[in-house]
Amino acid sequence: MSSKAGENKVCLLTGASGTIGYAIAKTLKATSWHIIIIGRRPPPQSITHVDGEAPDVLPYDTFLKAEMTSESSVATTLTEHFESLRKSPDTNMQALNRLDLLINCAGCSLGNVPIVDISAETFREVMDINLIVPFILSKWAMIKMAGNTPAGGRIINIGSIAVESPRLHSVPYTTSKIALGGLTRALSIEGRFLGRTTKSSDAGDGYVAVCQINPGNVRSSIMSEEEAARREREEGFVEADDIGKYVAMVANLPNGTNVLESTVMPTRQPLVGRG
Repeated sequence: MSSKAGENKVCLLTGASGTIGYAIAKTLKATSWHIIIIGRRPPPQSITHVDGEAPDVLPYDTFLKAEMTSESSVATTLTEHFESLRKSPDTNMQALNRLDLLINCAGCSLGNVPIVDISAETFREVMDINLIVPFILSKWAMIKMAGNTPAGGRIINIGSIAVESPRLHSVPYTTSKIALGGLTRALSIEGRFLGRTTKSSDAGDGYVAVCQINPGNVRSSIMSEEEAARREREEGFVEADDIGKYVAMVANLPNGTNVLESTVMPTRQPLVGRG
């Protein structure tokens, strides 16, 4: 992969305060993408620091704070940011007034909770973060991508292996990720007809490639030591950096090529077969 693969291209990323999202940011930044992260908070030191030491350079260019489940908050934040780039006297900044890639990586899981202990309100909260937020951002992104020259872009949704093989006591999480798959497929059709989708005469023959990448077990600080030990023993792990490399590979494909849905998992993780 060329170190200049993403040169002059702009990526909007959610979930960079988590293990997978931050790994994606690092890998894309290494291939010269301009990275904008949006969320309620920037990546914490527990993610950014290695052995207590801060990195020389953070793997993103801009952090935008927004209330992610509020469409108006997200739209206002993004519109103001890109409008400031458009109005900048610096031509290098003006060149960043485009959006080539959206990665919806933010998500939440309740963990191991039986359905009888989950309220409808809590269920909705998971759906809001795992499904409504990607909807809000994808809607805004398609409009922005229609204005690119040339028109078009790519959206990558980060799902989960749970869409094929749920774990016990994971009803809200699994439901949200399966629904995200439906959103991905519907958006992929919308993206084929970008001009009609966005009601934009500027879109021409442009299109947006939309896909979903479903990671299997990934090491995470939020996982208990006992569960991490069990999965290591019985299933194995994919390193977050390997997920980042795979996402970057898909991101750097031409928009005319898509990987609609794929699973990146430890070779030993049970999914296919009976043993």
